[in-house]
Amino acid sequence: MEDDIAISVIDLHKSFKVPHDKDTSLKAAVINLFKKKKYTEMLAADGINFSVKRGEFLGIIGRNGSGKSTMLKMLAGIYQPDSGKIKINGKLSPFLEVGVGFNPELSGRDNVYLSGTILGLTKKEIDGKFDEIVEFAEMAEFIDQKVKNYSSGMQVRLAFSVAIQAHSDILLIDEVLAVGDSNFQAKCNRVFHRLKKEGRTIVFVTHSMPAVSEYCDRVILLKNGKIFKEGLPKSVITEYEKLNFDNDDGSSLDTASWGSMAASVRKIKYVQKGNRSRNSISYEKPFSIEFEIENKSTKEIPANLAVEIFKMDGTKCFGAVTNGDKKGQFVISIKGKNIQLIIGNNTLIPGEYYIDFRLFEESRLEDIIHASAYASSFSISGETSASGITNLGYTWGKNT
Repeated sequence: MEDDIAISVIDLHKSFKVPHDKDTSLKAAVINLFKKKKYTEMLAADGINFSVKRGEFLGIIGRNGSGKSTMLKMLAGIYQPDSGKIKINGKLSPFLEVGVGFNPELSGRDNVYLSGTILGLTKKEIDGKFDEIVEFAEMAEFIDQKVKNYSSGMQVRLAFSVAIQAHSDILLIDEVLAVGDSNFQAKCNRVFHRLKKEGRTIVFVTHSMPAVSEYCDRVILLKNGKIFKEGLPKSVITEYEKLNFDNDDGSSLDTASWGSMAASVRKIKYVQKGNRSRNSISYEKPFSIEFEIENKSTKEIPANLAVEIFKMDGTKCFGAVTNGDKKGQFVISIKGKNIQLIIGNNTLIPGEYYIDFRLFEESRLEDIIHASAYASSFSISGETSASGITNLGYTWGKNT
């Protein structure tokens, strides 16, 4: 391996099997215990090749399901590729996602020492940096509580605060700017500037295009497990925005799909009054998710639609199904059908989200017509001091 190359990825392949049916209850799990499960193969890496030079700040971007986080986990050694090689030249420190490397039954204090030790810090070094770590994470009040009681944002702040103390040549960072308030994000920005000035090698996965533009020397855009475009930030960001916003068909479906395909969801649109952006929704304002369904058969099809909204980390935020509400099942005519899911009380916390959907026959969820995992993504933009998944509309009462 050449001395100026920190990471080399050679003909990397990785796939996952996505189950067609999700067991969402104990009853469903028991019923499906002896039932042969059906899967669709989703390619997370399909013959990927790239290298990262020492001191380079590389951005990896792409839509949900494109393989970004899987790539970072393979670089970190958490996932093993099906085939291909990864060569690392230097000491590596991964900061990947909520909960990785933390023991939920231990306190924040204990996890700082545990994670720091794993990253190669001595007890004496952790002792010397402990107050700085806690202050950066804004966790002084909670540091002796068990991590299982932390919010996802608290876990991310603490994990990132430990990771940046490691004596590593290479840092892998996944979506740290998606959590925390503006104050914490400003501190992260200062850290990025410092790490770049120090000449660290950084691989950065994010949905924040301003961050990509500011920090990255080079960017890789992934689509369907392949490198769709590679180059300077400006040109690659332009291609990314085209994938998200400039498709004539609205929000394209380029992820794992399955079903009889007698009919299919051809297009997904996000519509909000006064908002021209297709995938960016304003916080606290109603919006709708519109599904354009094409009938590929020669007869009408009675059907239902189930939709689920998830945060980036896979946390389910909301789910609805037509046959569970007054709307009931509908009929897909020969000419097709448009269905709207109207979100009247939009209290989702600002951030990035994706949806799954299942179009199925009448009342039998297992009779899939067309289903898709990571079907489409959207963002909620705005400001709130609340954290978590949704703003419950809280107020503070008077002290007595």
